[in-house]
Amino acid sequence: MRYPGILIALLLVLAACSSDSPTESPPDPLALVTEAGNNIRAAETFRMEVLSGGAPYAVETDFGANVFFRQAKAQYVSPETLQGNVRLIVAGIPADVDIFSRGEAQWYRNTVLTGGEWLSQPFAQGFNPQALIADDTGFQAALNSLINLEYVGQANLEDRTAVHHLKGTADGRDISALLAGIIAVEGNAEVDVYIDRELRIPVRFIIRLPETVSETEPEPTTWTVDVYDLNAAPELDTPGE
Repeated sequence: MRYPGILIALLLVLAACSSDSPTESPPDPLALVTEAGNNIRAAETFRMEVLSGGAPYAVETDFGANVFFRQAKAQYVSPETLQGNVRLIVAGIPADVDIFSRGEAQWYRNTVLTGGEWLSQPFAQGFNPQALIADDTGFQAALNSLINLEYVGQANLEDRTAVHHLKGTADGRDISALLAGIIAVEGNAEVDVYIDRELRIPVRFIIRLPETVSETEPEPTTWTVDVYDLNAAPELDTPGE
């Protein structure tokens, strides 16, 4: 019987076909971040959450020295409005501050400092929400400023969002707008970027400052920026209304 020989021949053909079949090549990192930047700039609204970890990093506010950032949540509404809440550590004491920005105008309120009323005064000097989506600042500039850009691979976030994972390095000044203008970043930064595979928008940035490591602070200053609720209905508590 010749069946065994025929089976062996078929197996060899199948093996050859399998070895010759093309594998999916990874996406071009530069094209991917350019598309993601364009897509997030086209959004009417989105929400952001920023979490701080590692070595404490001082921020400049009107509350005096020894002010450290811990967390922020905010909603951006096109073209120039942002409202959110920031948790700071002021002289060792936690303080929650509501912030509101429309163009160059800013307000903030805190139960203790302003009696819960909006105070028309800059909270983050010089910040304009338009900086988040302008072509020379914000998301697109941060993505375009990455050097040594590398495609790491596909991954899934905690909520099972399927993402492309990229990493690179950047000058801290080029990514400050990603932190809603609250933190002026100095020095070199290591940046991990996670881009939604379906929506093609950046949904997470992890920003590390390796130069902040010391004998007393073995972990670098790290900010995790999550972007979500794309084009959700605006929820604003406008000062004076």
